[in-house]
Amino acid sequence: MSRKGQAAGADPRQRGDFSTLPPAVHFDPVILPDLAQAYYARRAARLRQLGETSELAAYLGFAADITDVQDAASALVPAHEARALPIDPVAEAEGGLWLPLLDALVDGLRARVTETVRPHLDHVAEMSGEARRQAAAALAGGRFAEVPAEVAPFVWAAFSIWLRALAAGAILPSTGDDAAAEHAQCPVCGIAPVASVILTGARQGLRYLHCALCETDWHMVRAKCSNCGDAGKLEYLSFETAEASVRAECCGHCKGYLKVVSLDRDHAADVVADDLATLPLDAAVEEEGYRRTGFNPFALPG
Repeated sequence: MSRKGQAAGADPRQRGDFSTLPPAVHFDPVILPDLAQAYYARRAARLRQLGETSELAAYLGFAADITDVQDAASALVPAHEARALPIDPVAEAEGGLWLPLLDALVDGLRARVTETVRPHLDHVAEMSGEARRQAAAALAGGRFAEVPAEVAPFVWAAFSIWLRALAAGAILPSTGDDAAAEHAQCPVCGIAPVASVILTGARQGLRYLHCALCETDWHMVRAKCSNCGDAGKLEYLSFETAEASVRAECCGHCKGYLKVVSLDRDHAADVVADDLATLPLDAAVEEEGYRRTGFNPFALPG
């Protein structure tokens, strides 16, 4: 099977490559989450919009409900002192200061979810504080298999609200190698990215990776693998045309892949929502022997 230059219709996963980088511009190596911005409200709206034409409509609606409740629960986070980097998510999980957010999430979802989901909320509600802390610590430490699948999305969603607030007040290095270094994982909390996003506006054409936990964005040049850094064996797969707004960047060197969401091709896109809505693309890419190097907060590894 030809890997490039296939005629439309010969294979549903059209391949292409990104254009060259724009001329050098000033950019921020790290963009911390802005608590004044309506992240959650925009994401929930995007999830519902995507659900209107998706075979994943029910799950996208479920994710939108969780996102709505995250928005409401985020008002409960108290003010924090600024934190130096890195923030240790396992230590924060074990500290338990985020636990009221999980209660708020469960309470807020009860009237929204289906009868089949309510027993899962009951399971979370019945967990002791220690069990909740252990579950969050396991997830933050990458031990996803230790947490029941029916519990994990709720714990992650609540804990993410907490980490997002901490990240918003983090103290970034201003000089030296740490200020300009590129990272495969979040420079704030060390968690893997959801996907990368090509920005518009003042950062037109720049690529940032988006953290699956604290919602931080960090810069990485476009012409190399976001996992291993190799630039020689990249290809881009999608179910649409080579100009699709969501594509999988696949590396022939490390055999890893991560999606790229291009806001210049769809200004309404949200990195978490659009990644979730294209899960069938993940299945197709993995069939070709690639492994995902990040994850979606609504589709945790297990």
